[in-house]
Amino acid sequence: MIEDQAVALRNNVSTAKFVAFASGKGGVGKSLVTLNTAVSLASKGKKVLVIDMDIGFANLEVLAGVTIKYTLKDFFKKGLEIKDIIEKTNYGFSLLSSGNDVDDIYAFEFGERERFFSEFQALGSEMDYILIDMGAGYSEKLDKAYLAADDFVIVLTPEPTAIMDGYTFLKILSIKGLKSKLYLMINMANTLDEGRILGKRFQEVTSKFTNLKFEKTYAMLNDPHVRKSVREQKPFVLSYKHIQPTFGIMGLTSAIMEKEGMTREKIGFAEKIKRFFKWGR
Repeated sequence: MIEDQAVALRNNVSTAKFVAFASGKGGVGKSLVTLNTAVSLASKGKKVLVIDMDIGFANLEVLAGVTIKYTLKDFFKKGLEIKDIIEKTNYGFSLLSSGNDVDDIYAFEFGERERFFSEFQALGSEMDYILIDMGAGYSEKLDKAYLAADDFVIVLTPEPTAIMDGYTFLKILSIKGLKSKLYLMINMANTLDEGRILGKRFQEVTSKFTNLKFEKTYAMLNDPHVRKSVREQKPFVLSYKHIQPTFGIMGLTSAIMEKEGMTREKIGFAEKIKRFFKWGR
């Protein structure tokens, strides 16, 4: 009886919504979309944790102009607590970096994961949204992570390679059994018409050859203010509130917040974290 109660408690620690951001290839602005969505959610009073899972290539801290003191490697090798490796930003959200060197990769592959999962249980009740910046492209090791997301945002550009790689990525996930709410973000569109047409065609092809259906599609124009914000290391949703890409992020944010508190599966925070991080085993 006591054990059953403990399990029930663990599985109801949090209703935090998990939102994965992914792309078929690098260079499409996935991390930029993740960052600005996190800032947008935080500006609405939501408690947001961003986990940069692009191990070995983590760059969210660079985009946000944040100095990361510790990464997952320090949790495993130095015995730090979860709260010690989570960096609070000036933009209202917290950031957990997976690190950007080979040692970070090995630390997580062979580290003390059960302690990691256990400490995340305590963190769960504090968050409304967990945003996961996935590595670019498909990785079989991350199958469980992809499938654990409540919402799944795929980021494309009008480049043929980005479109083809994005479709291939989703086709694989369809075969694997992806059930998340699916959103499409067309980044760096030259015109809104181009973004709408590309989004419509991509949805048609995806629905024809897979069982996936998009909830909504958004577009962000190729705007010089976005590039400027990258150089300034500041989120454009704050620095340039009236440009079209900001409106695109606001639309995505509103969609993510719909039916707030309702997650796709009635599983606890810790279990979702295990699915996201327990790859390869």
